[in-house]
Amino acid sequence: MKVYALVGKSGTGKSHHSMWVAREHGLDYIVDDGLLISDNRIIAGKSAKREPNKVASVRCAVFSDPDHAAQVRQALKENEAETLLLIGTSEKMVNRIAEELQVAPIDRIIRIEEVATEEEIQTAYEMRNKQGKHVIPVPTFELKRQFSGYFTDPLMLLFKKKGQTIMEEKTVMRPSYSYLGDFKIAPKAIADICTYEALQFPAVHKVLKVKNSVTSGGWLMLELDVSMKFPCRVSEQAEAVAKRIKEAIEDFTAVTVRHVHVNVKDLHLDKH
Repeated sequence: MKVYALVGKSGTGKSHHSMWVAREHGLDYIVDDGLLISDNRIIAGKSAKREPNKVASVRCAVFSDPDHAAQVRQALKENEAETLLLIGTSEKMVNRIAEELQVAPIDRIIRIEEVATEEEIQTAYEMRNKQGKHVIPVPTFELKRQFSGYFTDPLMLLFKKKGQTIMEEKTVMRPSYSYLGDFKIAPKAIADICTYEALQFPAVHKVLKVKNSVTSGGWLMLELDVSMKFPCRVSEQAEAVAKRIKEAIEDFTAVTVRHVHVNVKDLHLDKH
């Protein structure tokens, strides 16, 4: 296997430049912060950016957990990976990753200063240290399962290659161990959003109850009991309400909603 590494201090834009480095050197797989990435998809692993503190994040990024390392090794084997780019803050770190994933030795180490200008490095450093933001080299939709409850924003990039304009999407997010702190959403806030959105539909007479639960992966499951006005297309309206609520919760809170069940408990006959 051909193995390269991209090395640079924390917050200097390694993840931001990783796709360019991989593309220029014909590297099909990237290992970045505990994730195995290929063709804009997460293939295996877990993100270090979900860890509760910096120490746990580093341990995740260097695959200290044998099960984590074994999962990524298996994915490399199953996908018959022949080229790989490792990303780390030092030569020691990338060599540790190579050993844990059993892909040592590294054929070439590229430093961030070789691929990014001083201005780009400074901009990345300020974004990390002043705003607590990190870049993950996959599209935002790929991160929904791993980052439910984290605000993520897409970062669109355009570049030219052999006369063609190519668009890439990465994701800017803030991990839980950022010095800017964490946030929690009260169940009542979730219920209020559900109630407000449901009542925007003329067919909904009243929201009777809102129940919510969270899966182990941080996904939200919602169940609403409602009263609807008669006559109306009950099934059709209930489906529309569920869709609107799912979109609103995900937009306002960044929590990924697994499903919304709308139970029509009774029909209200408008005497007017």
